Amino acid sequence: MNIELQICGLVMLIIFGVLIERDRKLNVKNRLLFVAAFGVCIVCLIFDIASIVCIHMAVYHGFSPLITRGVCKFYIMLLVTQGYCGFLYACLDIAVQFKNRLIRTLAIFLYAVGELLIVFLPLNYYMDGRIVYSYGPAALCTYALAVFYICATLFLSIRHKRDIPHRRLIALFTWQGLWLIAAIIQFFSKQTLLVGFAAALGMVVLYSQLENPNEHIDRATGLFTQNALSLYLQDRYTYRKSFSFFTARIKYLVPTAGLDIMKNAVNRSARAFLKLGKEPVFRIGDDMFCLVYDSPERAHEKLMDIKAQADGVTDIPVEAKFIYFPDSNMLSGPDEVFSFIHCYEDSADSMLVCNKQLIEKMRNRSEIYNLIENALRDDRVEVYYQPIYNVKEGRFTSAEALVRIKREDGSMVPPGDFIPVAEENGQIIPLGMSVFQKVCELWASGELTGLGIENIEVNISVAQFDHENPAGFIKKHMETYKIDPTRINLEITETADNGLKHLLMHNMEKLINMGVSFSLDDFGTGRSNLDYFVSMPARNIKFDLSFTQGYFTNDRIRHVMNGMVNIIHDMDMKIVSEGVESREQYDAMVSLGIDYIQGYYFSRPIPGPELVSFLKRHMT
Repeated sequence: MNIELQICGLVMLIIFGVLIERDRKLNVKNRLLFVAAFGVCIVCLIFDIASIVCIHMAVYHGFSPLITRGVCKFYIMLLVTQGYCGFLYACLDIAVQFKNRLIRTLAIFLYAVGELLIVFLPLNYYMDGRIVYSYGPAALCTYALAVFYICATLFLSIRHKRDIPHRRLIALFTWQGLWLIAAIIQFFSKQTLLVGFAAALGMVVLYSQLENPNEHIDRATGLFTQNALSLYLQDRYTYRKSFSFFTARIKYLVPTAGLDIMKNAVNRSARAFLKLGKEPVFRIGDDMFCLVYDSPERAHEKLMDIKAQADGVTDIPVEAKFIYFPDSNMLSGPDEVFSFIHCYEDSADSMLVCNKQLIEKMRNRSEIYNLIENALRDDRVEVYYQPIYNVKEGRFTSAEALVRIKREDGSMVPPGDFIPVAEENGQIIPLGMSVFQKVCELWASGELTGLGIENIEVNISVAQFDHENPAGFIKKHMETYKIDPTRINLEITETADNGLKHLLMHNMEKLINMGVSFSLDDFGTGRSNLDYFVSMPARNIKFDLSFTQGYFTNDRIRHVMNGMVNIIHDMDMKIVSEGVESREQYDAMVSLGIDYIQGYYFSRPIPGPELVSFLKRHMT
């Protein structure tokens, strides 16, 4: 009998079936549809073999023709069912995204009508040696429906290929293509029974490429990965009611922890989470875990359980932080979940409960992030300049370049809204580059020539020294625009750790050797500390606005400033006082011995053309 390929396909599926059953798996709809298609494929192969055996028995041994036709009909009905399951599995993402009820309804209708037609239409069978097949109206109906489902799956996949992950698209094409080619070959070559084996091979391709759960398992702990959590959350948001979940960051505070100690600590946490119950546990970071529950009561109960366990650890110092999400409906989906976690994972609170206020803050940050990205892309980053008055010379000799962002409607975004976000997510680096380039363009235009400006102060973030080569970048732009390096004064605004500080100082020395000067910005706010004050090769020290204003309202700040002025001058450095807003404040800063004055008393930050006009007016 011609059943070798079917038996090979069946054995192959049984082996993979055992693997699938033993695997740890997530109960997501995509997985359930795959398991259904896999099961139908196995049953279909069994009845493929059974139909050939029955035809052989009926032709050569007088077996019941009625039972033989029944088995054959059930087999071809399973073929249609397999095509239908494949269609549902392949088009799951498309159906969800496009809400294409018409296509799904048509598929169900054709499936039901097709199965009924197969039941009532006549079917015959034939066997001669190794040539065996069923034929008749029922068989033709089966071929037509199978080809329809295959072609419909391929058509929808091609039409919506941009919305389907590339790997999934290739796997689906391989699966359906194998089945279609086998069906065509078998239709014209009756003795070549490839359909069952091709279907089995296609299921193996799907399993290895798309449904292999080992890709979603963290090898170190055996827990599910962050990718698995994304898949699981997407499924729950799409198909189920609201749910609750929490993240737990369990950090073992071992100062000299080696790899083995940290591995043991993580596995210790993993075991504790696994003991909480049947729900899947996800490892979404080196020391962060997530658990999802059907009800807020159970989620809160398990959260308090693991918190008590962490608090009870005595042999190793442990820091445990939790983010609790009582209602999944507060967030729109997995993307917002991960955004929320990323936004608040370093919160000082040991227990953070997701609420509307925190979500709104996170969404505003996300909106600002996108606004900055779009502004950088569309060249809507602008530079405003605030003149700096030289007390000794009685004129404006410098200006600070300040970044501004313009919305698409032309309105300006307040710096206080976007600068903190940019500093936290690294966008301050491209913003700083854009500002420096525009400052070079202003110098290169020649508009500042003869107006008394000796240099422009440009803020540069410490983060710049970690991600880019600032010396190389600045040198390149100065050479491109033919800028005298002495025309540039860079303001350092943040403190760095010891490793980055070494890199910072190294780059500063390179730039100073070129002729670039430096200022220590925000002195008095805590962002620029005494260590920087002592060790940084800066030419100027800038008293922050709050420090300057505090001089008039706080006795302690007044005493500090009185003492610091002498110390700074003794170190052969100059002082810039920001935030001077009135004549009274100006006179007080001059009496104190401040070298440069900056603030609204003279001018607000203004665009480049207005700076030129301002300087021209004050030269007369």
